[in-house]
Amino acid sequence: MPIRTLVSSFRFQVAAAFVGMVAMFAAAGLYAIGAFERQLTYDGLVDIAARLELTAEQIQVQALNYKQNAPRDYATYYRDVRLYYQDLTTHVATFDGVVDSFMAMEAGGALHGTRRWSKPGVSAAVHDAVHGLEAAWEVYRRTLFEAIGDDPAEPRLEWAAEHVIAEHRALSEATGALTVNLRDWAAAEHRRLTRGAVLVGLIALVVAVGLLAVLERKVLAPLGRTMAEFQRVAAGDFKHRLGVHGTSEIRDLTTRFNQLTVRLDLLHEMIARLQQGRDLDELIGFLAEDFRGLLGFDWIGVVLIDAIGAVARLETCRLDGRPCPSGQRLFRLRGTLLEAALAGEGPMHVADMERQARENPPYELLRHLVAGGMRDAIFLPLTPQSQAPTPAVVVLAARDPQRFDAPQRRFLGNIAQLLTHSFGRTARLAEQARLAAIGEFASGIAHELRTPLTTVSLALDYLAEHPPDERARRRADLGRQEANRMRRLLEDMLLYAKPLRLALAPTDLVGQLRDLIAAYQETRGEDRLRLAAPPAEAVILADADRLRQVLLNLTDNACQAAPAGTEVVWELTASTDGDQVLVSVRNQGEPIPPGLLGRITEPFVSTKSGGAGLGLAIVRRLVEQQGGAITIASSRTEGTRVTLSFPRLSPPLSTGADAART
Repeated sequence: MPIRTLVSSFRFQVAAAFVGMVAMFAAAGLYAIGAFERQLTYDGLVDIAARLELTAEQIQVQALNYKQNAPRDYATYYRDVRLYYQDLTTHVATFDGVVDSFMAMEAGGALHGTRRWSKPGVSAAVHDAVHGLEAAWEVYRRTLFEAIGDDPAEPRLEWAAEHVIAEHRALSEATGALTVNLRDWAAAEHRRLTRGAVLVGLIALVVAVGLLAVLERKVLAPLGRTMAEFQRVAAGDFKHRLGVHGTSEIRDLTTRFNQLTVRLDLLHEMIARLQQGRDLDELIGFLAEDFRGLLGFDWIGVVLIDAIGAVARLETCRLDGRPCPSGQRLFRLRGTLLEAALAGEGPMHVADMERQARENPPYELLRHLVAGGMRDAIFLPLTPQSQAPTPAVVVLAARDPQRFDAPQRRFLGNIAQLLTHSFGRTARLAEQARLAAIGEFASGIAHELRTPLTTVSLALDYLAEHPPDERARRRADLGRQEANRMRRLLEDMLLYAKPLRLALAPTDLVGQLRDLIAAYQETRGEDRLRLAAPPAEAVILADADRLRQVLLNLTDNACQAAPAGTEVVWELTASTDGDQVLVSVRNQGEPIPPGLLGRITEPFVSTKSGGAGLGLAIVRRLVEQQGGAITIASSRTEGTRVTLSFPRLSPPLSTGADAART
């Protein structure tokens, strides 16, 4: 961890404040202990000096007593040797020890019972008094023992007593001076220690207050401001961002909280937008544009499942926020991960997509995603329990193989119910719109059937009332024609409205068109129909029977609209990126009016006077159910061209010109 980051951390600052306060109080405690011991030393020195002064007085008193009661015989003398002489030598030894101790202290040593670090430094007056006592005692002691003599068995006690009485004043003044100076010095030191203790206490208080002020400014105040701003966000202001200040931990906390509020704000907006979605394409579009970073995907799509659970249709998708170039596609369902996701109860994470794609069967979604560069995916199943009208799967995929890591998976798992509920609601609304269209469709059916049924009824009524003459036969023929037209209309309506069951398999469009054109020319004698420079093959995933129905319907329309002497041409080409097979039929008939061109594939919209308007609607439905798309262009100069686009399964197609050159 960098030093600057360490120093600015909350843990370091609190620890430093604690260590500082402990060190400060430890120093104050040590100072107090030292002061206490020094005070004890001062008191001890004064007591020793007082006892030394008392000892000098005792020596004087004993000398006076001995002088007044001098022995008169040897027995008394030897008694005094045992008593007076021994006391005198004991007092001398006491003086020697005290003087030696004072001199040792003066030389830098420590008194007995004191620590060297708490040894007091004496004042100059005490220093002079100690040296004065030493000098006086040295003279006093030397002359005392000169008076006593060299024979310890028979000391001259009378001479010693006379010496003590004569020299007492000098020794008493020296000891008195030491006592007075020690008391003055001890009193001064006591005042100094008291001031020092007060000063140490004040310093400790100032340091403690300073540390608390630093703690307040660096930690508590920023934390308080952060908590106040937390309350603002908690009140629902998800757009508010906290100021980043304080220790590194608080900065990390506010930074992470800001990241949380960003997500909350995005989630709040996403919820609002999800509730406004009108169809799946719109829902996928705004998620891809505004919430791709939050959800973490590069590709998003909705896959719908057919009625018998065999085919999955990619209804809509976005790649990098833009519509997928391939559009709708069909994929296999059985035996794939999509089927396993629908059987599960929550999101399915698909890791190691390349390996799993190899293990899945051909023509399935996972292989399509891997071919598009995706390496990590999440499948969110939409089942009827999530209010979706039909089973479906929302797929999120990313190029980064580690994009959906554990935290992102937990996040998506937490909002999965929201997403599936919203997608199910939108799908339900789309289903309601479809049901409304079916209602309109039924109304149109009733209108279309009313006229032929009326005609049939009138014809049959007439035949019941009149014999079958020529006029009756004509009416009967008219009734049969209308009945046949009604039958064909009902067949078309059933084909348009009933659920489709497709048997998808790789199908070669080139072979289909060649067989269709050959059969059409043979059965109907239509020699205007031709296929322009087809490629070698163009394989798509389709239901061969339904595809032939689409091609036949478009061929009928083109031939009926083409003027005599003009050609009807089928062409097979590839899209610019080579991902789509484009098959088109062109004729030179009257153009479709601009007002009808955009609605020509809707039910009951037709340019023919007797047409039901279901042919192109059925074609569009069959094409879209097989993953394709239909476009129609019409002008007076170019004629009318109907183009179907299907996702290719074979290598990219060559254009007609390329095929001609090869």
